[in-house]
Amino acid sequence: MNNGIQVIYPRTKYKVLNQAVYEVVQNSIMEFMNFAKEPIQENFTYTLDISHDEYSYQDYLSIILYISSYTGGAHPSHQIYSIVYDISRDKIITMQDLLLEKENLLSILSEESRKILSNNPKITDSSLLLKGTSPDISNYQIFAFAPTGIMIYFPEYQIAPYSSGAFKIVIPYTKIFE
Repeated sequence: MNNGIQVIYPRTKYKVLNQAVYEVVQNSIMEFMNFAKEPIQENFTYTLDISHDEYSYQDYLSIILYISSYTGGAHPSHQIYSIVYDISRDKIITMQDLLLEKENLLSILSEESRKILSNNPKITDSSLLLKGTSPDISNYQIFAFAPTGIMIYFPEYQIAPYSSGAFKIVIPYTKIFE
């Protein structure tokens, strides 16, 4: 059985951030390797690819990890992880932390997401869009602080079918901190 693994991830000068990134990468590799050692199909190549993007804004450094694995089936599995690090506090930041600072943040994210995504031709089911952009914290776990606004990621199936792909939008800081 053949396996193909390609992993590219960042290392920074921040120990807390490096550890968080390493844990996601290591867990993904271990999960893949445990699955790939099962002889499900002969002469079949299983693949794992991990890549990343980096964004920064003020004291925040955001790492987005894209994990794609293929272990048979109709299509690969895709996951997106975000790790947001506050340099000044030496701390990983979650959406829950942001809600403590701005109570109505989920309502703003929901309203702005719907405005941005409602005109996207890839979104064909408005009920999926409404559910996937409702002001529920679980819908906004994957985010980054980009130079012009908070970048929100919507994985496959959250707001549209798999065939439409994943979505990312930027909600300007001016809309959030008006």
